Amino acid sequence: MNRPQELRRPLELIKLSAEFLAEKGVENARLDAELLLARVLDVNRLQLYVGHERPIVPAELDRYRELIRQRAQRVPVQLLLGDVQLLDRVFSVRPGVFIPRPETETLIRRCIELEFATGAPSDIVEVGVGTGCIGISLLDHWPKARLRAYDVNPKAIELTQLNAEAYDVGARIDLRAADAFAGDLPACDLLVSNPPYLDPEELAELAPEVRDHDPREALVWEGGALGAIERLVSHGCRCLRARGWLIFEHALGQAEAARARLHTAGYVEIRSHRDLAGIERVCEGRRP
Repeated sequence: MNRPQELRRPLELIKLSAEFLAEKGVENARLDAELLLARVLDVNRLQLYVGHERPIVPAELDRYRELIRQRAQRVPVQLLLGDVQLLDRVFSVRPGVFIPRPETETLIRRCIELEFATGAPSDIVEVGVGTGCIGISLLDHWPKARLRAYDVNPKAIELTQLNAEAYDVGARIDLRAADAFAGDLPACDLLVSNPPYLDPEELAELAPEVRDHDPREALVWEGGALGAIERLVSHGCRCLRARGWLIFEHALGQAEAARARLHTAGYVEIRSHRDLAGIERVCEGRRP
């Protein structure tokens, strides 16, 4: 008579899965193994350790193995989870829409720290909305603000609407599936963007999670790495109200060039800010 198969335990599965993912070149392999198992078991990561003797039933094991298999193929963990957390908010993610990374928390946090003449901005414009994580976070923080958001990707517009409804701010967002730079932007107190800021030849150097899953238009500016930033600076000169702010994310090594473009265009109070890894990642400037 066959003996019943011994059931796996969480910590054993995490150890084996993390080793497997690391062999496949996955960064943060143990964290990803924990996140995926926690989602399968519908618990948080701490509960994986508190309940380390909990047996994993066959159906859970099958589901977990499939997620680990996909992660080993470099499918982003955010897509496997179906969401991403930035600061204290959770946003749905979908294939075909740019996945926000932790460094964007620096951009959101800095927007909230900006000083406005009236205490808070009335009108915000966002260029390249993606999941909507930036604009929705700002609307959630400033309950009277309104947002005009642009993205050339219709999937991004659809996902932003879904995320906006989850935070009950949909009525304050005007979403446009269009090129924000094709015409003049509306008057605003804050112009914010995480624009494409890579040269086309840099695409091949990216990790598979980014190169193969994020839309190209969200990563690469075909006219050169600083092209989108130059457009933001130029449009901000026309659409920002007096004392309004332009703030944007940029790539490693672009901080000095970004500040120079703001200075040349006449912005004041120009500053750069470092992300959680200590890299200059966000640049801001104010209209006089």
